[in-house]
Amino acid sequence: MSAATRPRLGGLLACMPLLLLVAPLRHTLEGSMALHMLIELPMLFVAGGAAEGMLRHKSRLAGLAQRFDAYGLLGLALASCIAALWMIPSMLDLSLLDARVQGAKYLAWWLAGFLSCSSWRRAAPELAAFFLGNTAWMLATAGLLYQDAPQRLCVSYLQDEQVISGQGLVALSLLVGALAIARLVARPGQGVAPLTARSTPNAGFNPPSVCRAPRATRSAE
Repeated sequence: MSAATRPRLGGLLACMPLLLLVAPLRHTLEGSMALHMLIELPMLFVAGGAAEGMLRHKSRLAGLAQRFDAYGLLGLALASCIAALWMIPSMLDLSLLDARVQGAKYLAWWLAGFLSCSSWRRAAPELAAFFLGNTAWMLATAGLLYQDAPQRLCVSYLQDEQVISGQGLVALSLLVGALAIARLVARPGQGVAPLTARSTPNAGFNPPSVCRAPRATRSAE
Protein backbone atom coordinates (compact mmCIF):
# COMPACT_ATOMS: atom_id res chain seq x y z
CA MET A 1 0.00 0.00 0.00
CA SER A 2 1.45 3.36 -1.03
CA ALA A 3 2.08 6.15 1.43
CA ALA A 4 -0.50 8.34 -0.31
CA THR A 5 -3.22 5.69 0.01
CA ARG A 6 -2.82 5.06 3.74
CA PRO A 7 -4.15 8.45 4.96
CA ARG A 8 -7.19 8.09 2.69
CA LEU A 9 -7.91 4.59 3.94
CA GLY A 10 -7.43 5.71 7.54
CA GLY A 11 -9.83 8.59 6.99
CA LEU A 12 -12.47 6.28 5.53
CA LEU A 13 -12.14 3.85 8.42
CA ALA A 14 -12.31 6.65 10.98
CA CYS A 15 -15.55 7.91 9.40
CA MET A 16 -17.29 4.52 9.45
CA PRO A 17 -19.41 5.36 12.55
CA LEU A 18 -21.14 8.01 10.43
CA LEU A 19 -22.83 5.13 8.61
CA LEU A 20 -24.86 4.54 11.75
CA LEU A 21 -26.59 7.86 11.12
CA VAL A 22 -28.35 6.12 8.24
CA ALA A 23 -31.38 4.73 10.06
CA PRO A 24 -32.08 1.72 7.77
CA LEU A 25 -28.48 0.55 8.02
CA ARG A 26 -28.41 1.04 11.78
CA HIS A 27 -31.66 -0.85 12.23
CA THR A 28 -30.31 -3.68 10.07
CA LEU A 29 -27.14 -4.02 12.11
CA GLU A 30 -28.85 -3.75 15.48
CA GLY A 31 -31.81 -5.89 14.43
CA SER A 32 -29.61 -9.00 14.47
CA MET A 33 -27.62 -10.02 17.52
CA ALA A 34 -24.83 -11.46 15.39
CA LEU A 35 -24.52 -8.30 13.27
CA HIS A 36 -24.75 -6.16 16.38
CA MET A 37 -21.91 -7.90 18.21
CA LEU A 38 -19.73 -9.09 15.34
CA ILE A 39 -20.06 -6.22 12.85
CA GLU A 40 -21.19 -3.00 14.53
CA LEU A 41 -19.06 -3.15 17.68
CA PRO A 42 -15.85 -4.15 15.83
CA MET A 43 -16.58 -1.43 13.27
CA LEU A 44 -16.62 1.20 16.03
CA PHE A 45 -13.42 -0.29 17.49
CA VAL A 46 -11.61 -0.15 14.13
CA ALA A 47 -12.81 3.42 13.56
CA GLY A 48 -11.31 4.51 16.88
CA GLY A 49 -8.01 2.85 16.02
CA ALA A 50 -7.95 4.52 12.61
CA ALA A 51 -8.60 7.91 14.20
CA GLU A 52 -5.70 7.38 16.58
CA GLY A 53 -3.47 6.48 13.65
CA MET A 54 -4.27 9.79 11.99
CA LEU A 55 -3.60 11.80 15.17
CA ARG A 56 -0.59 9.94 16.54
CA HIS A 57 1.90 12.39 15.03
CA LYS A 58 0.41 15.32 16.92
CA SER A 59 3.13 16.22 19.40
CA ARG A 60 0.73 17.38 22.12
CA LEU A 61 -1.36 14.20 21.95
CA ALA A 62 1.71 11.99 21.85
CA GLY A 63 3.19 13.74 24.86
CA LEU A 64 -0.03 13.37 26.82
CA ALA A 65 -0.26 9.65 26.05
CA GLN A 66 3.38 9.14 26.97
CA ARG A 67 2.85 10.88 30.30
CA PHE A 68 -0.28 9.05 31.46
CA ASP A 69 0.15 5.71 29.70
CA ALA A 70 3.87 5.25 29.23
CA TYR A 71 3.83 1.45 29.05
CA GLY A 72 0.36 0.96 27.56
CA LEU A 73 -1.12 -0.59 30.70
CA LEU A 74 -3.84 2.00 31.30
CA GLY A 75 -5.18 2.03 27.75
CA LEU A 76 -5.26 -1.75 27.39
CA ALA A 77 -6.92 -2.16 30.78
CA LEU A 78 -9.65 0.37 29.95
CA ALA A 79 -10.27 -1.24 26.56
CA SER A 80 -10.59 -4.67 28.22
CA CYS A 81 -13.11 -3.31 30.72
CA ILE A 82 -15.18 -1.77 27.92
CA ALA A 83 -15.20 -5.06 26.01
CA ALA A 84 -16.17 -7.00 29.14
CA LEU A 85 -19.05 -4.61 29.89
CA TRP A 86 -20.58 -4.96 26.45
CA MET A 87 -20.42 -8.75 26.54
CA ILE A 88 -23.29 -8.58 29.06
CA PRO A 89 -26.52 -9.32 27.16
CA SER A 90 -28.60 -6.82 29.12
CA MET A 91 -26.35 -3.99 27.90
CA LEU A 92 -27.34 -4.79 24.33
CA ASP A 93 -31.00 -4.60 25.32
CA LEU A 94 -30.49 -1.27 27.06
CA SER A 95 -28.72 0.19 24.05
CA LEU A 96 -31.79 -0.60 21.93
CA LEU A 97 -34.22 0.89 24.43
CA ASP A 98 -32.37 4.01 25.59
CA ALA A 99 -30.76 6.47 23.19
CA ARG A 100 -28.34 7.62 25.90
CA VAL A 101 -27.03 4.10 26.42
CA GLN A 102 -26.81 3.69 22.67
CA GLY A 103 -24.68 6.82 22.39
CA ALA A 104 -22.50 5.67 25.27
CA LYS A 105 -22.00 2.36 23.44
CA TYR A 106 -20.81 4.13 20.29
CA LEU A 107 -18.44 6.36 22.23
CA ALA A 108 -17.12 3.56 24.46
CA TRP A 109 -16.21 1.24 21.60
CA TRP A 110 -14.67 4.05 19.57
CA LEU A 111 -12.63 5.03 22.63
CA ALA A 112 -11.60 1.40 23.17
CA GLY A 113 -10.17 1.28 19.66
CA PHE A 114 -8.42 4.61 20.10
CA LEU A 115 -6.82 3.61 23.41
CA SER A 116 -5.86 0.12 22.23
CA CYS A 117 -4.10 1.40 19.13
CA SER A 118 -2.26 4.03 21.15
CA SER A 119 -1.20 1.62 23.90
CA TRP A 120 -0.30 -1.23 21.54
CA ARG A 121 2.89 0.46 20.33
CA ARG A 122 4.18 1.22 23.84
CA ALA A 123 3.24 -2.04 25.54
CA ALA A 124 5.77 -4.81 25.98
CA PRO A 125 4.93 -7.95 23.95
CA GLU A 126 4.24 -9.90 27.14
CA LEU A 127 1.83 -7.25 28.42
CA ALA A 128 0.00 -6.97 25.10
CA ALA A 129 -0.25 -10.75 24.82
CA PHE A 130 -1.66 -10.95 28.35
CA PHE A 131 -4.52 -8.56 27.56
CA LEU A 132 -5.18 -10.17 24.19
CA GLY A 133 -5.23 -13.61 25.78
CA ASN A 134 -7.58 -12.39 28.49
CA THR A 135 -9.88 -10.91 25.83
CA ALA A 136 -9.80 -14.14 23.83
CA TRP A 137 -10.74 -16.13 26.94
CA MET A 138 -13.58 -13.72 27.70
CA LEU A 139 -14.93 -13.95 24.14
CA ALA A 140 -14.77 -17.74 24.15
CA THR A 141 -16.48 -17.98 27.54
CA ALA A 142 -19.27 -15.61 26.52
CA GLY A 143 -19.70 -17.45 23.22
CA LEU A 144 -20.04 -20.83 24.92
CA LEU A 145 -22.51 -19.42 27.44
CA TYR A 146 -24.61 -17.92 24.64
CA GLN A 147 -24.75 -21.31 22.93
CA ASP A 148 -25.49 -23.40 26.02
CA ALA A 149 -28.00 -21.10 27.73
CA PRO A 150 -31.42 -22.83 27.85
CA GLN A 151 -33.27 -19.52 27.60
CA ARG A 152 -32.95 -16.20 25.82
CA LEU A 153 -30.38 -13.88 27.39
CA CYS A 154 -31.50 -10.83 25.39
CA VAL A 155 -35.13 -9.77 25.31
CA SER A 156 -34.62 -8.15 21.91
CA TYR A 157 -33.20 -11.21 20.16
CA LEU A 158 -34.35 -14.78 19.55
CA GLN A 159 -32.48 -17.76 20.92
CA ASP A 160 -31.39 -18.89 17.45
CA GLU A 161 -29.64 -15.55 16.93
CA GLN A 162 -28.07 -15.97 20.35
CA VAL A 163 -26.55 -19.31 19.31
CA ILE A 164 -25.20 -17.87 16.07
CA SER A 165 -23.68 -14.96 17.98
CA GLY A 166 -22.04 -17.38 20.41
CA GLN A 167 -20.46 -19.29 17.54
CA GLY A 168 -19.17 -16.05 16.08
CA LEU A 169 -17.67 -14.99 19.42
CA VAL A 170 -15.83 -18.30 19.71
CA ALA A 171 -14.42 -17.86 16.19
CA LEU A 172 -13.41 -14.29 17.06
CA SER A 173 -11.67 -15.53 20.21
CA LEU A 174 -9.50 -17.83 18.09
CA LEU A 175 -8.48 -14.88 15.93
CA VAL A 176 -7.61 -12.73 18.95
CA GLY A 177 -5.66 -15.61 20.53
CA ALA A 178 -3.66 -16.07 17.32
CA LEU A 179 -2.89 -12.35 17.35
CA ALA A 180 -1.58 -12.65 20.91
CA ILE A 181 0.75 -15.48 19.91
CA ALA A 182 1.90 -13.58 16.83
CA ARG A 183 2.81 -10.58 18.98
CA LEU A 184 5.07 -12.73 21.14
CA VAL A 185 6.67 -14.54 18.20
CA ALA A 186 7.27 -11.40 16.16
CA ARG A 187 9.10 -9.54 18.94
CA PRO A 188 10.43 -12.09 21.43
CA GLY A 189 12.16 -10.77 24.52
CA GLN A 190 11.51 -7.09 23.78
CA GLY A 191 10.04 -5.92 27.04
CA VAL A 192 9.85 -2.52 28.62
CA ALA A 193 13.13 -0.70 28.40
CA PRO A 194 14.92 -0.58 31.74
CA LEU A 195 15.44 2.72 33.47
CA THR A 196 18.79 4.26 32.78
CA ALA A 197 21.00 5.90 35.32
CA ARG A 198 19.91 9.32 34.03
CA SER A 199 16.21 8.59 34.52
CA THR A 200 16.56 6.81 37.84
CA PRO A 201 15.50 9.08 40.72
CA ASN A 202 18.37 7.93 42.94
CA ALA A 203 21.03 8.16 40.26
CA GLY A 204 24.33 9.25 41.71
CA PHE A 205 23.55 7.91 45.17
CA ASN A 206 25.65 4.89 46.02
CA PRO A 207 24.55 3.35 49.32
CA PRO A 208 27.19 1.49 51.26
CA SER A 209 27.27 -2.19 50.46
CA VAL A 210 27.31 -4.80 53.18
CA CYS A 211 29.15 -7.13 50.81
CA ARG A 212 32.24 -5.00 50.36
CA ALA A 213 35.56 -6.59 50.99
CA PRO A 214 36.97 -5.66 54.38
CA ARG A 215 39.59 -2.95 54.38
CA ALA A 216 43.12 -3.93 54.97
CA THR A 217 44.04 -3.52 58.58
CA ARG A 218 46.61 -0.92 59.41
CA SER A 219 50.01 -2.15 60.33
CA ALA A 220 50.85 -2.08 63.98
CA GLU A 221 52.56 1.09 65.00
